Amino acid sequence: MSLPQQQSRVSLKSTQKDGSKKSIFRIQYFLQCFIITALGWFTILFYSHSSIIRLSEEHGVNEQRAILPHKRIIERTSFWDSAWDEVVLRARAHKSYCQHADADFHGFDHHYEMLFGKENQTLATLPPFGIIDAIADYKKGNHNDDIQWQCRMPPETECQESQLTVIFMAYNPDRLGITLNQIKKLTNREAFRGLVKECVVVWNGPRSVDESSEGKQLLEFAKDPANSLRIVYPLKMGFPNDLMNRYHPDVVKVTTKAILYYDDDGPFYSYKAIESGFELWKRNARAQIGAMSRKIDYSPRQQEERQRLDPEPNDKHFISHCDNLQDKVEYNFRFFANYDANMVLPSGSMLHSNYLCFLWHPALKEIRQFVLAHPVHPDDITVSTVVSHLAARAPKVYSRRLNPDDGTVKRRGGRRLEETDPDEKAAEKEEENEEEERLMTGESEKQVVQLENHGIGGGPAHEKGGIGGICWDCGSGMSEKKQIWADLRSQAINSLIKYFGSINSGSIGWCEGTEFYDPGKEDGHCKPTMARIGWLPWMKEDGSPKETCP
Repeated sequence: MSLPQQQSRVSLKSTQKDGSKKSIFRIQYFLQCFIITALGWFTILFYSHSSIIRLSEEHGVNEQRAILPHKRIIERTSFWDSAWDEVVLRARAHKSYCQHADADFHGFDHHYEMLFGKENQTLATLPPFGIIDAIADYKKGNHNDDIQWQCRMPPETECQESQLTVIFMAYNPDRLGITLNQIKKLTNREAFRGLVKECVVVWNGPRSVDESSEGKQLLEFAKDPANSLRIVYPLKMGFPNDLMNRYHPDVVKVTTKAILYYDDDGPFYSYKAIESGFELWKRNARAQIGAMSRKIDYSPRQQEERQRLDPEPNDKHFISHCDNLQDKVEYNFRFFANYDANMVLPSGSMLHSNYLCFLWHPALKEIRQFVLAHPVHPDDITVSTVVSHLAARAPKVYSRRLNPDDGTVKRRGGRRLEETDPDEKAAEKEEENEEEERLMTGESEKQVVQLENHGIGGGPAHEKGGIGGICWDCGSGMSEKKQIWADLRSQAINSLIKYFGSINSGSIGWCEGTEFYDPGKEDGHCKPTMARIGWLPWMKEDGSPKETCP
């Protein structure tokens, strides 16, 4: 063989060898890419699946029967807060449990109306697990221009905050004298020590503010910028007469992160009580904070589930609500709960301003329509339910009365705190008497509603003493109208809970970790129910805030 032929054969062998190396390299590269991609998808599916399985195992559901979340839940736009996805994942997990825990499952009841009472009146309701479809339907659309609704969850704490905004809902010009007196207290720097940055009155009635002398005084007071008072008129802005107006970001336009809510007639609380609530909010900024808190009684099946999850106080669990398993909760209005409270009434409640965006987000339009259509217009239940699901926890509770420790309550070891200033004690006592008087006239826990318009109960529903003169908290016993009102509230609660598919596990009271916790006390576990100055774990013995936050 000639030299050129030998060189040609060597060159060919070398080329073939190099080609083989490149082919092997390409195969190895593509295999590595495939493995990395597969591992990535496996990780996403594993964590999504594990969250479902964990809930299923807690409920005793077979792992193989759990349902994976829909792919759409994993997809997010650049402005979509992950809290929405957590709400949907929770709803899907509980929906899966409700299906598989029912051996004779034939589907859920998706009616938007139900019959109520002896006369079979038609009431608005919500479909079970409706939040899943509501969010999915919203995400189907093109919302790149919805800058207003790019909601962001609050941080866990807001330790640097020093002021709050107070929002009053008002509709009756004849009652504005009470409101104005409280606004003057709140904006008085000596009385409230600069805690309040601004007061906002949301005028939600068809009558004019200046129809009463008290209303004219309120308008005159608002003219002075130094008084830090604004009056806003949502009805003139095109909004319907809706209790949810007090939560609309375009209506109230707050500039603080913390909001304190009051009804126009209270009850109102002292500086010490509000300061303690504000400090509790700073340490738990994602939670709704309340002073008038209500327990919702679970069905027997749900009570068993609550005990299985954790027999001890825990405000970060959710209990499934399966109407196909005959789950039905009841509204407990017999006492204000420190522990196990699932919702709070508006007066004295505190909320992070970031939640206003969520509460009026287009995805929750169905819920807001329900609030308008239902005869009790359950805005308080709605806000507590929505916020608890977004925050993944129950509300926090503070003591609405915070009087000085006068030594009448013995503490363990016989230790007593020193008496405080007599003037301060008298002021606290006056606040206490005002609240008791308001409770005795039935002014706590009312809604602006005419039940007779719905043919329910008969007779005037909104009178001087609240619903037909009902006193909810003075132990006068059950009446027909009180029972009707409680049943209506329970029906509204069941509608909202089944829409999300679960209910929070209840609050942890102000006395947690203190000598005042009494597990044997059924109505809230704090004994006494109301704290005294120096008893709150996040405050010092002199009533001032502790430096530690959180």
